[in-house]
Amino acid sequence: MADDILTRTPSDPIYPLRPQRGWYWLGASATALVATLLTRWHVEGSEHIPRSGPLIVVANHFSFVDPPLLAASLPRQLSYLGKVELTASPIGRAFCKAIGIIPLRRGAADRQALRTALGALELGGVLGVFPEGTRGREYPRVLKPGRNGVALLARMSGAPLIPVGIAGTDAIDKPSDLGTKLLRRPEFTVRIGPAFTLPDRAGKDDLDALTHYIMAHIARLLPERYRGEYANATEH
Repeated sequence: MADDILTRTPSDPIYPLRPQRGWYWLGASATALVATLLTRWHVEGSEHIPRSGPLIVVANHFSFVDPPLLAASLPRQLSYLGKVELTASPIGRAFCKAIGIIPLRRGAADRQALRTALGALELGGVLGVFPEGTRGREYPRVLKPGRNGVALLARMSGAPLIPVGIAGTDAIDKPSDLGTKLLRRPEFTVRIGPAFTLPDRAGKDDLDALTHYIMAHIARLLPERYRGEYANATEH
């Protein structure tokens, strides 16, 4: 049950979320500069982002460049849910704390990450989530099934969601691709949709249906070739 996941035990370590605004915007600005100079970068729908209040931004994940590109494309500072492996080294832990990455143990009921994320939302923050959980390795890139964690967060926090479709970043699969692929000026499109909230469901724990509902919103913002199993999904 959701309430059980969020019940803190004495053994749970505390991960305080205190992102440093300066480091975050330095990284976002650097990403924006590179994207402007070396790619054909388009952002659509920025007017859908409210200026204040809690928000969960949900986006597809096709490339390692998606998180910094999303940060550069949105006018508000994001905290991210990211894999716990990012904190394996002291440098990684410092980086995550500086820019507000919440380490998440994938495949487990990580109550610590959920509590931290809910705390960030309670303070009016913006949380960035890639519901697929990982970008995968298959080609061509398509939307994979979403994981239920984001539906749980949205249901328990009551925060509105903003869907984002990121197209074109699948052209860059790994850091070693940057040099050759950027010479071709790939086209990146970040399409931001209107805010929405989860519908009421008859079953208290109907997270699968709610996750599908969230993924359908993302799919509608992507070109058809990326939609995968959500090609025929509806938003209602």
